[in-house]
Amino acid sequence: MDQKKTRFSDTLFCCLFCGFLALMLLGYLLLPKTLFSQREKRYLEAAPSFTWERLVSGAFAKDAEDYAADHMPGRDFFVGLNAYLGLALGQQGTKEIYRFSENYLVERPVKWDQEAVKRNKKALGVFAQKADTPVDFALIPSAGYILRDLSRGNYMEYRDDQYIRQIYENLPPGVRSLDLIPALTDGGRENFYHTDHHWTSQGAYRAYAAYLAHKGRTPLAPDAFTVRTSQGFYGSTYSRSALWLTPPDRLFIWDPGIQATVWIADDGSTSQSMFYEERLQEADQYTVFLDGNHSLVRITNPQGTGKLLLIRDSYGNCFAPFLAESYQEVVLVDLRYYKADLGQLLEEGFDHILVLYSLSNYMTDGNVPLLGR
Repeated sequence: MDQKKTRFSDTLFCCLFCGFLALMLLGYLLLPKTLFSQREKRYLEAAPSFTWERLVSGAFAKDAEDYAADHMPGRDFFVGLNAYLGLALGQQGTKEIYRFSENYLVERPVKWDQEAVKRNKKALGVFAQKADTPVDFALIPSAGYILRDLSRGNYMEYRDDQYIRQIYENLPPGVRSLDLIPALTDGGRENFYHTDHHWTSQGAYRAYAAYLAHKGRTPLAPDAFTVRTSQGFYGSTYSRSALWLTPPDRLFIWDPGIQATVWIADDGSTSQSMFYEERLQEADQYTVFLDGNHSLVRITNPQGTGKLLLIRDSYGNCFAPFLAESYQEVVLVDLRYYKADLGQLLEEGFDHILVLYSLSNYMTDGNVPLLGR
């Protein structure tokens, strides 16, 4: 009798397993294939192209494996299930994204890279020698550091304050540091999104106020801005965490109400607004600020005074509209995309120069040394 039960159980398990495989195969064959994942904010692998050379080299097999993984039926469910299983088992400390209390999804601590720090500092010195005006240098601490009191788990320690202090030591001649940690610690939970690694407009405002005070200028008061919000914002840390049950954010737009003109070098386009609100209907809503990342952007405000050069990463997209309130022209350069000669750009003449990076990007972006070319 027991032997019959065992055979029945084995047969049932085999049938269920084969049925699952059959359903997956039908899903691969019949379900429509999507090119872009809204949740992960990335393009999925295209069907691999076959040649005998690619088959022999192994490239076809690898591409086929990636394609199968990206287009597996029910992929979002299984990826999310794996993420929550890891969370339940206490494995979040090994992941790229940590989950803090109050549904904050933050990047894991950046690793110290002495060679990168040395290389970037040297490039910063070369850049400062070319400039006609002193260069201000500011590093943005991570959301994880500012919100570390919300940490609930076996996570690595955030040492942003130590790292930033070390980087600021012995800066090259002509480079002056600006410490943004006090400004961003003030009202820290308002300064970063729950589902994105960037600072909010509130956080960017506090950094803007600190910078203008550093330059002897007076910032606008918070109530001078018109604040708009967009519901249903899911940012980069949400996409990378696969913790799909995390509630959405609100995205904040602080509008100084100036008549600014934006010129984007990549396509030569011009806009009469710093906020591209049609982007709020797309997957990456953060591109509402200056249309996202571009090699060079010029913002002109006839009511402002002076000219500012901002060397920056993506945090500058939200930051620059605040600066545009004060300056007649703000020129933004992103070294990931800007391939022209910085020395030639400096010949335009700038009243102020600011190099602004998140600590993580400053430590890991291989394009920062281009400052010294």
